[in-house]
Amino acid sequence: MKYSKRAEIFRQVKADYIDFLSSVIWKLTGDRELFTEAMQYALMGIWKHVEKLNGRQAGSYIYRIALTANSRAWRNRVGRNGQINESHLGVAEGPDEKVIDSEVAAKVRQAVAQLPAKQAKAIVMRYFQQQGYRDVAEKLKCSEAGARSHVSKAIATLKSKLAILRD
Repeated sequence: MKYSKRAEIFRQVKADYIDFLSSVIWKLTGDRELFTEAMQYALMGIWKHVEKLNGRQAGSYIYRIALTANSRAWRNRVGRNGQINESHLGVAEGPDEKVIDSEVAAKVRQAVAQLPAKQAKAIVMRYFQQQGYRDVAEKLKCSEAGARSHVSKAIATLKSKLAILRD
């Protein structure tokens, strides 16, 4: 397959499935660093197998690519022998802090999952994927002011739901 055709298909598949791919990988990783790494592996997997992604089965194939990318990212973090890589250990963070941090992260993920769909997508795109309001608005098919409103409402809801976590 010619590079130009491959690049064209890749751009189209990415445009059609980036929200789905981001959602799946975020739900699997639940961690910003792992998300970023898994997303890179997933995009490389899509590029590698782009010729297979032109049909009706593209969504399920992309889901499998996301699962493989997640496994690869976790394997890099934990290692094949089950030992955590020293480069990923928290500096001066004891077991108590790690447990608290993971519990807080789980509660935040749960609270985001309970938001209305557009608010949840807006907050994930804006803060986890670090997209601008223009991109958020484009993907949510609303105005830029609408995107800002969705993010603002999501933050307000999350603040009230997560207020119990503040000391």
